Amino acid sequence: MSVLVIGSVALDTIKTPLGKGREVLGGSATYFSVSASFFSKVNLVAVVGNDFPSRYLNTLGQRGIDLRGLEIKKGKTFRWEGEYGWDFNDPRTISTCLNVFSHFKPRIPKEYTQSKYVFLANIDPQLQMNVLEQVKKPKLVVCDTMNYWIKNKRRDLIALLKKVDIFLLNDSEARMLTGKTNLAEVARIIRAWGPRYVIIKKGEHGAVLVMNNSAFSMPGLLLDSV
Repeated sequence: MSVLVIGSVALDTIKTPLGKGREVLGGSATYFSVSASFFSKVNLVAVVGNDFPSRYLNTLGQRGIDLRGLEIKKGKTFRWEGEYGWDFNDPRTISTCLNVFSHFKPRIPKEYTQSKYVFLANIDPQLQMNVLEQVKKPKLVVCDTMNYWIKNKRRDLIALLKKVDIFLLNDSEARMLTGKTNLAEVARIIRAWGPRYVIIKKGEHGAVLVMNNSAFSMPGLLLDSV
């Protein structure tokens, strides 16, 4: 089994109460690919600029991630800068610089078009839709998003949800998308737009899976330090 992932590979500058990292390896497709590589073969489709550090390419390659779908374009890599308080589920975005990502048009390699399992990591919902038009009859489609796209591409995101099996977002994003506050009502609204399952992430408190008329709550794992 293999998983096709399309999303962002980025350089992140992050500040927390515990420290700061500048231009570290980030991006939704990066985190998913590395995590999934422990369990499955991963085929990555994304774009970076020619300023992307080779050591980060090596990091991905060492995990056995197939990088044939990773384009390297002339220009700067997508960058995000944010700040976290003690509520790590709700970061404050300081800047979002799409750079080469602003012109990204995913081209799915022919050998990936038969993928049965597709993860649409956090990117423009129009690009996520474009990917699904290139993949033939996927068995399971999972989609992630963030506040940036909810604010700027809400209509496109809702249209995309008709083609999604599982939708992931955190609680503040879920409330922002629906305009409602009660998470039970929020999940019902989102499921009515198409997804069979909605996973609402709650940061250090875990996550909630909503399906049909039932919900399953998974608490977060307490750690001494990370």
